[in-house]
Amino acid sequence: MMARNNLLRAEVFLAAPGLAVSEKLFESIDDAVFCVKNRRGQYVAVNNAFVRRLGLPDKASLLGRTAREFFPPLLAAGYEQQDDAVFSTGHEIHDRLEMMTNPDGSTGWYLAQKVPVHNALGEIIALAGISRDLRSPTDSDPRFAALAGLIARIQHEYAEPLRIEDLARCAKMSLSQFERRMRAVLHISPRQFLTKTRIEAAARALRESPASLGSVAADCGFYDQAMFCRQFRAATGLTPGQYRAASIEKPAPSTKRGDPRFRRY
Repeated sequence: MMARNNLLRAEVFLAAPGLAVSEKLFESIDDAVFCVKNRRGQYVAVNNAFVRRLGLPDKASLLGRTAREFFPPLLAAGYEQQDDAVFSTGHEIHDRLEMMTNPDGSTGWYLAQKVPVHNALGEIIALAGISRDLRSPTDSDPRFAALAGLIARIQHEYAEPLRIEDLARCAKMSLSQFERRMRAVLHISPRQFLTKTRIEAAARALRESPASLGSVAADCGFYDQAMFCRQFRAATGLTPGQYRAASIEKPAPSTKRGDPRFRRY
C-alpha cells in the first residue's frame, strides 16, 4: 500500500515539483486543512490537520483514497462536482463558505479554496485545496471592539432586510473600510457573514422545527426560497430537505475513525 501511495504521489509531484513547498508550509498550520488530489479524485498529499479532523490515525489511512470513502454519498458528490469544475474549466474556487454540522448539533465554518495544478506542458494534472477554520473572534482581539455592535446586530436581526451599506454607515465607515475590517477580524466579507448567520439559523430550524421550507426561508431572512436552497446547498453540500432528513437519521455506530457524516473538507 505504501509503495502504491508513493507512486500516486510521484505521478503528481514529479510533474509539479513546486507542490512540495506548499505541502511543507501547510504541514505546520493547525487551523487549515490542506490536500492534493489527482484527476481520479485520490488524495496524494494531506497535512496533519486534515488527518486529525477526520479522526484518522495517520496519513497512510487517507492517501490513495477518495472522498467517497469518508463522506456520505451526497456530500462526496458535491465535492466531486467542485473538483470536476476545476479540472474541466481550469477556474479556481476562492472563498467558498462551507458549514460543518457536528453530530451534536454544533456548527463550524470553513473558507475553502481550490486551484488547478499544471505540469510543464500546461496540462491540469491535479488540484490543491485548503479549508481554513473560521473560529469566532474573541473579545480580547482589539480589532473586535469596533465591530462588536454590528456583529451582534447581524446575529440578532438576520431575519430583517439588512443592507451592508446601511451597516457601514451605522459604523461611521465607508463600505470599503467596513469590508476590510470585517475581513481582518472574521476573514470573510460582511455579506458572507450575514449569509453565514442566516444559514446557521436555517440549519437550526431544520433540525428542531417541522416548519415548511418556505417558512424557514422567510423566518431566516431569505425572501426567495429558490435562492435559499441554492445558498444552503452551496454551504452545506445538501439541499434543505436533504439536510433535515440527514439530521434526524439515527447516527451510525461509532467507529475507530469517528463519524464524519456531517464534516466538510
